[in-house]
Amino acid sequence: MNILFLSPHVPHAQVASGSIIIYHRIRLLAQRGHRIGLAVFADEHEEPYLKELREYVSDIAWLKPPRRGHRHSMTGCLFCRLPKPFCACRSPEMQRLVGQMIERSKYEIAIAEFTPMGQYLYHNPYLPAVRRVISCHSCLSQSVQRTLRIAGNHAVRKLPLRLRLPALTRLEFAMYQSADLVLALTPQEKTVLLQEAPNLAVAVIPYGVEIAPFAHQRQIRQKEGRTVAQRIIITGYFRHDQNRDAVTWFIHNVWPLLKKQHPKLECYIVGRSPTAEMLALPRHDRQIVVTGEVDDLAPYLAQSDVYVCPVRLGAGFRGRILQAMAAGVPVVTTTLGSEGIPAQTGNNIVVADTAPLQVAGINLLLSDPVYRQRIADNAFNMVSRRFAWQNVVTPLERELQRLIR
Repeated sequence: MNILFLSPHVPHAQVASGSIIIYHRIRLLAQRGHRIGLAVFADEHEEPYLKELREYVSDIAWLKPPRRGHRHSMTGCLFCRLPKPFCACRSPEMQRLVGQMIERSKYEIAIAEFTPMGQYLYHNPYLPAVRRVISCHSCLSQSVQRTLRIAGNHAVRKLPLRLRLPALTRLEFAMYQSADLVLALTPQEKTVLLQEAPNLAVAVIPYGVEIAPFAHQRQIRQKEGRTVAQRIIITGYFRHDQNRDAVTWFIHNVWPLLKKQHPKLECYIVGRSPTAEMLALPRHDRQIVVTGEVDDLAPYLAQSDVYVCPVRLGAGFRGRILQAMAAGVPVVTTTLGSEGIPAQTGNNIVVADTAPLQVAGINLLLSDPVYRQRIADNAFNMVSRRFAWQNVVTPLERELQRLIR
């Protein structure tokens, strides 16, 4: 097959965000003999990652990301009618680029990774005939609805979201319905999409995990034992609202209670684009460490006792949970965070939706090494069997082949 990927970020193996799924889809499809192209937004400092991709991608074209400014408000852009997520990556140059690449290289399939990139496969006047696939990493309108529920009685916060929701829903689902196929990461997400558009062509292609690097660190830790104080870890791409909210909620509602029971406990916050408020946390509490983006997540996971994903907003699959499980670190998360994972609380994960339950779950894992190891081992066995990248890409390849028969 001849496949063009469209991505808002440069995909690479080290990133602690959803872009890693694009990297492994490209890598494994290329290794299976398919010709891969990539149209992507990138900055100059990301050129080393682009060079690495050339091992798998025969045709790469990149543009600088659209400038962010005050015009990108919660209600969208003041100078166009697109909702915020689409306006934020709107680029007439990308429209032309996608059309030119498909025309020049005769791509059979174009895959827009992340819903906002779907705009380049929808009403694009430069687009030649091509099979169009939108990979929905999370349903945007569903994410807004969840935010409205969490916002509670904060009328000021809810008003712009309510104003934005109808237009966002219309555009999002018009794009999905225009596509030949929509990819969802979880069965729950597929259900949400079909409830809004029952005739939608949707296939569930889950997140995956590369077992080997994390398993190697896991073996080292089992052999050498602990070398640092007890530690919990939170990871994510903190430009996303749901990840910022998760950290803020955890630090204010869970962390103070945990410290009372474990005075020497450390909390590591690891990932790209931490906010100014997050970067200020260590100045007020020396047991909180904010690293920013790291080249390799595996050593940080290997030195942690508990992985926490306290997500309350958003939608989709939290692939970072699979990374923690592959590293042998027991996971505490919410019901939302566990979507798409065969989660059995108390067996391979701890699911806790309130601050007291999260405190109790983390405390038990920190205090009982036998229980902690059992949770970790069961989770590792599950992800090794169900979510290795090779196993995850096979159904994707099958769905794409079906499109061009």
